[in-house]
Amino acid sequence: MLNNFSSMPTLFLAFCSTIFFYDYLFRRVPNVFLLIAITVQLACFMLLGGGLNGIGWVSALSGFAVGMAFFLPLYALRAMAAGDVKFFAVIGFLLGPGALLPVFLIASLLAAVHALMFYISRLGFAPNLQMAAVRFQRWRPYRWVLEKRGNRVGIPYAAYLAVAAGLMQMNGAWIVSGLI
Repeated sequence: MLNNFSSMPTLFLAFCSTIFFYDYLFRRVPNVFLLIAITVQLACFMLLGGGLNGIGWVSALSGFAVGMAFFLPLYALRAMAAGDVKFFAVIGFLLGPGALLPVFLIASLLAAVHALMFYISRLGFAPNLQMAAVRFQRWRPYRWVLEKRGNRVGIPYAAYLAVAAGLMQMNGAWIVSGLI
């Protein structure tokens, strides 16, 4: 019955898109988005008998626990932000523990490319990229985003987790099978 409900993948992709844009722009993952996702998943369990991805209670709870346990030490070591930890745990709750490793691998690859591009642009190897960045920094909407972002800097890892989770939802597991 759950597989016939076609708007669930769309709902999940909308959730991932919201997290992506919010984290990429403001370097934050608002708790309200995570609570809405958990509430929708719980409603699916109660009303439809299964979760968004057709998973059961045990899989959802174990996915949440594994996600939290995997990233919590990184948060304690200040290698991960609290929003990234919470979002990864919610991904586990929505998709189950089987999706967490591929999501982690894809997101880490995207974050590594982000970091590499950042450092290349700072070293002066790409003068055109630096000139474009200077022009972009003068753009009024960009200044507004920086003002809203405050002192939060770093790689938007939750944004990359959202991309990876969206790929997993769209049956993107074939990408990971080529990596592993």
